[in-house]
Amino acid sequence: SSGINAEYGGGPGSVRGFYEDGIGRPLGGTMHWGAGFSLTRKLPFSPHIWGLGKYMRVHHFANAGNVGSCKDELIKDPRVSVGSGLIMKIANFRMEINYAVPIRHQPDDVVNHGLQFGIGINFM
Repeated sequence: SSGINAEYGGGPGSVRGFYEDGIGRPLGGTMHWGAGFSLTRKLPFSPHIWGLGKYMRVHHFANAGNVGSCKDELIKDPRVSVGSGLIMKIANFRMEINYAVPIRHQPDDVVNHGLQFGIGINFM
């Protein structure tokens, strides 16, 4: 099911530890899913850099997701990553810098083991 309408997964807003659309290469699929679990806490210290410390939190996460063209493909061999990072949320915007480790991936996936930066409104 390759083509311009193919679905892919991965990236800092979905399954961290993979590049944007790095899951499901090269063909993609017609469906994708993603899930995440995150534990957050205040920083163990209070940085006073321009008063931004009150907007920052530490988080530890686990993400999973997959791409496929049928239910069997979607549930077979999901991609999984774990990691930790720093979140800064101001109003409706969120920035993250994370250290992510993909622990389950496929040979054609484009993994991003290490630092990953994301900015947006919705994060998993």
